[in-house]
Amino acid sequence: MEASSSEKAVVKSKKDWLETFLPWFCATSFLLGLSMLWWLIDVDLTKPALAQRTDFLNAFYVAGVIAARGSFHELYPPLGADSQVGFEFSRVAHSLLPYLPASSQPCWQYPPIDAQFLSLFAGLPSSTALLTWQFLSVSAIAAAVLFVSHISKIHWTVVSSLFIIFLPFFQTLKFGQQGIVLGLLPLCAALYLLCERRPFTAGLVASLTFLTLKFLIIAGVISVALLPTQRRMFLGLLVGCFILAGFMLATVPFLTCLQWLHNIHLSEKYFFEPHFYHNLSLYISLPALLILHFPIEFRVFGKIFFYILATVIFALTLFIEWRVASSEFPFEQKLRTVFALSFYMMPMILPHLLYYDLAGIMVANILLWNVSAPLAISQKLRAIAITSTVVIDVYFISFAILNTTTFHPLMFALILSVIFCQLLFAIHKIAKK
Repeated sequence: MEASSSEKAVVKSKKDWLETFLPWFCATSFLLGLSMLWWLIDVDLTKPALAQRTDFLNAFYVAGVIAARGSFHELYPPLGADSQVGFEFSRVAHSLLPYLPASSQPCWQYPPIDAQFLSLFAGLPSSTALLTWQFLSVSAIAAAVLFVSHISKIHWTVVSSLFIIFLPFFQTLKFGQQGIVLGLLPLCAALYLLCERRPFTAGLVASLTFLTLKFLIIAGVISVALLPTQRRMFLGLLVGCFILAGFMLATVPFLTCLQWLHNIHLSEKYFFEPHFYHNLSLYISLPALLILHFPIEFRVFGKIFFYILATVIFALTLFIEWRVASSEFPFEQKLRTVFALSFYMMPMILPHLLYYDLAGIMVANILLWNVSAPLAISQKLRAIAITSTVVIDVYFISFAILNTTTFHPLMFALILSVIFCQLLFAIHKIAKK
């Protein structure tokens, strides 16, 4: 009886502490979010030299203008090219963006259908286009907050506060990247639709990640892992991708599609070219960083070895996700763990991954927070969520604000890999129950 009273007192104490702390946390987060938005608007409207160096303007906006003109041949280097540098795309970028540094050589890495989508912004002045895109990205974050809040049963103010303090979101907005609009949002919407027992529609929505292939890989992993219970999601994903690919082939010259595929090869070459400057601070992919730190004369062997290692990690993760999906675990809990593990897997297997692509890990952390599991595993999952959030934010502060190289990118990637292994082990225990 005394133990029971003591436990109740501890629970009440924790509840009182949360009721006091959460309003302050949410208020502080929202003030931080408003200051971030104010800074972005100020840069967009008053600092064109900074704005025109964002990924959105020197890549996405330029691609949209080219697609709007119908000049698809300007998107990619010709088939015989052995480099991405010095071709039509860069010339168009400099003609549209007068403040772009003369040494800058922008290039386009994404499928032609992505440029067609971005042609919606082609009629706007560059600063207005960037501001509009960032507003669309903030709206996508708000929608993702609602989806995640509904699934996790955590109030939307808490979820939005956690999104605000997780700095990959700010980095995505700052650069004008499209990972939130065309990656994270479709996956969060697909998760919501799966919870609503609409797997085919979930697959169709997830197929929008076709425009950002790194997220399409994650959508594919999730749909394959859920095959034991949600086969129609995989079917929906295939149908959606066939529709998008068919539209692209019907509206874009076939030669342009071949140039895009060739450009993927050139992108791989550029990513590991030792004679080019690489801003390693943004690189968070474990295989990429291991390859780049391999001796140059053995780098070809290093690529083979570390890509095989990434494939093994991929297969092991997919096996554990399959075990979870086939277990007696409650349906919604299965979805949470499969999605969370897939987001955590990204930096372990995808080579062309940068810091802002980590935004999905916050979604994973929120999904893991209330997973039904034995107390020891539940506490471990929460510890993983807190640790990864702190480590990822501290790394951003280290390289972007303090401008120090003390926190080495490879060290950061290795810490993330340890956290991932801990998560893999914890979820494997759940799958065995």
